[in-house]
Amino acid sequence: MRGATCNTAKPILKVLQEHFASSVHAVYVIKPDNFWQKQRFSLGSHKYKFETSMISLEALPKIIDTTQLTGDLEGTLHYDHAQWIDMRLALEDFVWQAADLLDRLDDLQEDLSRNDFADDVIGAKRAIDLHNEMKKKITKAPVEEIDLIGQRLLQRLSGDSNSGYDSGYSGRDSEASSVVSNPDLLASVPQILQNVEAVRSSQQHLKTLWQHKKVKLDQCFQLRLFEQDCEKMFDWICHNRDVFLMNYVEIGHSYQVAKELQEEHNHFTMSSMNVYVNIDRILTVASRLIESNHYAAQHIRGVATRLDRTWKQFAAGLDERTAVLALSVLFHHKAEEYVENVSSWNQACENMTIPSEIMVLEAAIHQHQNLYESMCQAYTEVYNSYQALLNGLDIMIQVCHCFPTTPNARDCIFNNNV
Repeated sequence: MRGATCNTAKPILKVLQEHFASSVHAVYVIKPDNFWQKQRFSLGSHKYKFETSMISLEALPKIIDTTQLTGDLEGTLHYDHAQWIDMRLALEDFVWQAADLLDRLDDLQEDLSRNDFADDVIGAKRAIDLHNEMKKKITKAPVEEIDLIGQRLLQRLSGDSNSGYDSGYSGRDSEASSVVSNPDLLASVPQILQNVEAVRSSQQHLKTLWQHKKVKLDQCFQLRLFEQDCEKMFDWICHNRDVFLMNYVEIGHSYQVAKELQEEHNHFTMSSMNVYVNIDRILTVASRLIESNHYAAQHIRGVATRLDRTWKQFAAGLDERTAVLALSVLFHHKAEEYVENVSSWNQACENMTIPSEIMVLEAAIHQHQNLYESMCQAYTEVYNSYQALLNGLDIMIQVCHCFPTTPNARDCIFNNNV
């Protein structure tokens, strides 16, 4: 209180009472030099929770070691208040920047933690592009700047302005021990190191999360491509199956019509077999995705199984109609051939001239027997082809009934979708 008034001291005591009462145990007030100031000064110590004492400057070293007293109190403790303020401002600015950067990194982490997978190829591609932009944000985060600011603060606290830059902080113990003997500034060293370490760890964690989600997004893109290809194949099969079933049991009423139907069906079958190349490729892709531990492996397996089963049902119908049309062509060919031979057979039977010579008669009998056998053989062939055609029609109709009701292509894919 030397050279000061009571109005100077009391606000300080009030602040200590209001904000630091639990931390302050005793307050020593240096007595004023002026006699009249001594008389006018009253502490009102009963107002405070801590002990307050008036003491002379000469008696102060008896209570506080001179190494803990500054020069203006006739001690040896080196303390530059302007320097302390400058360091506190630099420290607070560093802490604020580090906290702000950590908040931004936390926001990025929250974005990376979302499982916002797109439902189509375009959306999946857009998500990959946005994810690549996210990587730029992670990489460009000013982690190195925060690291450099923290290192410079440590250098200033240690009093070594020329020390090298060590981003790894391998010598933390030696750095802390060389900090000027100011408890407040000494306590800030772990805080600086903690903030720098937190920023670096957060960025590294983000890179790990980014890579993990990149794998997921790539798998999502592959999944949507797979589903898109499957949808096209389901659409093709469903459409062509409907067209196929329109004349599925039509086998022709003559050899010529049956032959035309057979040729038309063969052309349709060959076109369908060309499509199977795409289906086989899709099934191969499905197997590769499943083997690569895709996150939707079960869904992919289910869609691939449905596609394979749908194709096999369609192909079975093609095969059965191929066989039935072949039987129809054979039957009509045999039947028409039989009908064409009836007149010649009838004419041969009506010729009842009986030869008088034995040799000629035996030859005629043998010839007539051959005619009968050829007639029976032709009839047998017609009957057998007829029976085969009936059996084939029965099997074909059964296959026809096995065809499921025409499903929606997307229903086939997105049933139990992921």
